[in-house]
Amino acid sequence: MLTATIAAAVVMGTATIKDEFVCPVMGGPVREGNKSVEYAGKLYGSCCPGCEDKFAADPKKYIKDAIEKKRLIAYSLFDPISRKRIEAKKAKAHTDYMGTRYYFESEANLKSFLKDPKKISKVPAKESMKCAVMGTKIASYSKALGGYVDHGDTRYYMCCVLCAPTMVKDPAKYAIKNGVAPKALIIAAK
Repeated sequence: MLTATIAAAVVMGTATIKDEFVCPVMGGPVREGNKSVEYAGKLYGSCCPGCEDKFAADPKKYIKDAIEKKRLIAYSLFDPISRKRIEAKKAKAHTDYMGTRYYFESEANLKSFLKDPKKISKVPAKESMKCAVMGTKIASYSKALGGYVDHGDTRYYMCCVLCAPTMVKDPAKYAIKNGVAPKALIIAAK
């Protein structure tokens, strides 16, 4: 059964948002040590206490506003081509698109993304934070070490690197029905 996509942000050494990113709520510089939010496979920082709660209450509103104002407010926790979990310091390339910095495992993946970024960056309406192969609950997007697999109208996050190739071979076998829309949850930075 699908779990509501309620993901906690844990700001790790490689999962901090850099100075060029701004708070999606106030537009101020993101401050390291503040709480962050993971939402729809991306990490959002905050400029001051309280912003994370406002963002989590209505992320679509703040994302839309930031895109209109051409603000960089998030980074993707996954290479959108390989669909694997990626850390910024290990990326070989990156690009900014619609308020999000996307990191890539290779220059070739960046080139593939740039051919149709609108299509490739689209997140399905439903997400599962329960590995469809192993049945393991995944605590947050950053804990989805196996990346993700899209099937039908749902994105399935995987618990380990072996699960994604298994699901890709026979997605209907592993697909879980009744996905839910993503939601956000905040926890304190480490």
